[in-house]
Amino acid sequence: MLNMNSVLTVEERYTLQSLGCKDKEQALSVLEEMKMLLPVRSDMFRTVVTLAHKLGNEHIDYAYEMRTDAGTFEEE
Repeated sequence: MLNMNSVLTVEERYTLQSLGCKDKEQALSVLEEMKMLLPVRSDMFRTVVTLAHKLGNEHIDYAYEMRTDAGTFEEE
């Protein structure tokens, strides 16, 4: 049985983890700043925008997403 509980894509999760923020509010603040610096047509811009939208508008378990094994497949 495969079990994947993360609601973030791999790119969004790695971006969130690489920020190293202590909580969701700080991560949102950093993502908003990043949006201003990135080229609009870049893949990173798209990742930052979708991640900020998900963090701001959906119920995301920040502690779970910050774990390094979040979203990995588990076979039983």
